[in-house]
Amino acid sequence: MFVKTAPGRLVRCPVKGALLPEEGAEVPDDAIFWRNRLRDGDVVKVVKKTSVAAPKSAPKNTVKDDKEPEA
Repeated sequence: MFVKTAPGRLVRCPVKGALLPEEGAEVPDDAIFWRNRLRDGDVVKVVKKTSVAAPKSAPKNTVKDDKEPEA
């Protein structure tokens, strides 16, 4: 999961000992330490926005077909 430090808080990474960067970091989703920080309000979970391309519309048929369909 991706987390950022809550406003007014400083949180250290338990492995590296360094402060969590202001821009946030990817942390293990199943780590008890980070779940506790999330529960206590020390960090906030951030949902990364992914750019999803809009589906392209089907091209319009510009060729006119004057033939009758065969049966």
